[in-house]
Amino acid sequence: MKSRLKRVILALVLILPLIIITQLICFVVDVQETAVVTQFGRPIKTIKEAGLYFKIPFVQRVNKFDNRILLYYAPEAEYLTRDKKNISVSSFIVWRIDDPLKFWQSVNSRANAETRLAVNVSSALGTALGNNKFQTLVSLNTDETRFDDIVQTVFEQSYNIAKAQYGIEILRVAISRLMYPDQNLESVYKRMTAERQRIAKKYRSEGEEQALKIRAEADREANIIISEAKRQAEILKGEGEAEATRVYAEAIREDPEFYKFLRTLSAYRKILDNRTTVVLPGDSHLMKLLNEGPEIK
Repeated sequence: MKSRLKRVILALVLILPLIIITQLICFVVDVQETAVVTQFGRPIKTIKEAGLYFKIPFVQRVNKFDNRILLYYAPEAEYLTRDKKNISVSSFIVWRIDDPLKFWQSVNSRANAETRLAVNVSSALGTALGNNKFQTLVSLNTDETRFDDIVQTVFEQSYNIAKAQYGIEILRVAISRLMYPDQNLESVYKRMTAERQRIAKKYRSEGEEQALKIRAEADREANIIISEAKRQAEILKGEGEAEATRVYAEAIREDPEFYKFLRTLSAYRKILDNRTTVVLPGDSHLMKLLNEGPEIK
């Protein structure tokens, strides 16, 4: 038992220094990393491939960096356009390390890199927005809008600076939010409301004007139709009365006494009823008809 314990202790004594020495002279670069090896503070090697590598302990130092595509949301900032409009802009930057050595020499860390990128993009944005009017950013007229051109200009300026000075490749710069500053929103909303009310009032006025025109035209056409209908009615009435007169005249010519008799009966119907008492002289024509009847030829 004691001999087995001694062998274990001996193995540990031999293995532990070996592990420590291995840790001191070997290092691993992961697939998502790049590394810069320095000796006494001076860079001597740049490693971009994943694998196992060796170094001189206590003399050489390994600086590892993330080589993946990174996303950075820049702080929201306010800018002034060419026509003196104050706007608030939020942007983001997609980037990666292109030259690990230059990156280590210039910024040395992701936090420092993103700070520099934010400054450069903000400066390019300020210049680009200051050279353009507000309607080139936001407009219903697509011919006036230069939003994509402005963003492309910012990207190109930032790309060149980042690659030349920091060993960083910017893959994309984009504006995620474009707004008026919070202190100006209320006045902007009021102006928008007033503008919408003005447009609505204009449309209502135009609608009322069109309605008046339509009603006036309808009334005019109705008057024309009614006048024409009355004219046609009068013509037909006149023709009917003329025809009736002609028929009466022909009937009277054929039998004047019979017509006279019918007219007398019609007069009786109008003046006589159950409660009417009529006093007539003996030679009255009406009395004669009542007593003797009409003369039939």
